[in-house]
Amino acid sequence: MLILGIETSTAVCSVGFADENGLRAERSLVESHIHSEKLLTLIQELCDMEQVTLRQIDGVAFSIGPGSFTGLRIGLSTAKGLCYALDRPLLAVPTFLSMAKSVFREHPNYPKVGVCIDAKQREYYIGVYEKRDGMIREVLPVQIGTLPDLAAASASIIVTDRLDSVKTESRGSDLIMEVFPYCRGDMVAATALEQGIPGRRTGWEELEPMYLKDFVVRTRTKLEQ
Repeated sequence: MLILGIETSTAVCSVGFADENGLRAERSLVESHIHSEKLLTLIQELCDMEQVTLRQIDGVAFSIGPGSFTGLRIGLSTAKGLCYALDRPLLAVPTFLSMAKSVFREHPNYPKVGVCIDAKQREYYIGVYEKRDGMIREVLPVQIGTLPDLAAASASIIVTDRLDSVKTESRGSDLIMEVFPYCRGDMVAATALEQGIPGRRTGWEELEPMYLKDFVVRTRTKLEQ
């Protein structure tokens, strides 16, 4: 079974393939505000690299959030369009679980991984995962929280898009690293397969990204212009 994974929750725009044998291939760019322009191009490049056509994929997995408002919507709308055109199931993967699995894969000797993404206005999306006996479980549910909340969970590794702030508040962790290398489309696809995430063939119009917070569009006044 070949699954296409889409990861657009941060500045990373990543796509990848996974099958029953694990990770297969990945293509990504790290640049803000390029998802709408580059996502379909990356998918085509991935297919060319692996010498497969979109008709050969068995499903599309996407990173459902939390994360960037615009990025998540672009990823979901692209996944919906592909599934509609190809008549394939749509699989929604928790963003932080996929990121944590990428970290555990690269750093297998660390038992607990924290993920921290800037939610703006001095808020953060945080979550912590633990690996024990080969199983990954959530020990701090994904939520909007503070850096002290994250520090209290005692993660041995933290990945984040706000290194300076997290390093100041989370000195008890062994490693604090950039999150971007762990935002991977192939891991989104692999997570969907490994977790047995059920795919949707109907009801897509009801599916929305997991934002965790309300986004407010602020318009500039004439005095500010």
